[in-house]
Amino acid sequence: MLAQVLFSGLALGSIYGLVALGFAVVFKATEVFNFAQGMLVVSGAFFAVTALSLLKLPFPLALVFIVAAAALLGVVIHVLLIQPLSGRPMLSVIMLTIALSIVMRAAIEMFYGPQGRNLATPLPSGIFIIGNVRISQLHLTAALVSWACMAGFGAFFKFTSVGLLMRATADSHEAAVVSGVNVNVMNRLAWAIGATLAAIGGLFLGQLQIVSTELENIGLLALPAVVIGGMQSIPGAIIGGLLVGLIEQLAATYISPKSSDIMIYGLLLLILMVRPWGLFGQRELGRV
Repeated sequence: MLAQVLFSGLALGSIYGLVALGFAVVFKATEVFNFAQGMLVVSGAFFAVTALSLLKLPFPLALVFIVAAAALLGVVIHVLLIQPLSGRPMLSVIMLTIALSIVMRAAIEMFYGPQGRNLATPLPSGIFIIGNVRISQLHLTAALVSWACMAGFGAFFKFTSVGLLMRATADSHEAAVVSGVNVNVMNRLAWAIGATLAAIGGLFLGQLQIVSTELENIGLLALPAVVIGGMQSIPGAIIGGLLVGLIEQLAATYISPKSSDIMIYGLLLLILMVRPWGLFGQRELGRV
């Protein structure tokens, strides 16, 4: 039983880590605490419904459609909403992302209807057994794809010239501007990546659950994941996602299905009180 729960927790936590990674990329690049990240997950699930159920695209083309639509959505959000508020107080930007989340939820329900939709993909959905552990092929696929995306992003961020420019912009906007880096382009790229990673998470969550705006609640578990791991830490976001997935499954199995939120947000409160910069974040020191 324990091995079964641990596998489910790690598989689900890998998806949370993927969504949290997108959140961390946006925060690290633009210092925007994006409360609309959950709705970006929902958008990804409905992009999949549009591509596969409405447009009847072949699965490879559907993946291209989902990624392109999510990236475009991230760029549009930055250009129309985030960039005009550059230099404004953080509270204004936070309230904007909350309002954006509400507007996106209403727009999706108006267009697609309030009822949930089933999402069928060619992804494997069977079960194979190893010892006493029943392993869902869909969970395993979701975990493997999530880790491949995270590894690919890490390689992009570390070994490519564009990734280097993004890192330089995230470390210091002023220094990047002085060096001739187009900061707005880098910020738009960060939002495109963040939205794309959320959409990929939504694709899997939509098949594991059901495609509806209620997926926002699952997507928002990326917020405690990234805070626990460390707001400025990319590896921390991934590890935070794994921790949240494990805690959720262990608490739901051995305590009560209602206890998972208590355990996750209880850990979040503890981290904020004891180590507010997160498990893997860097402590910021300031002079008074």
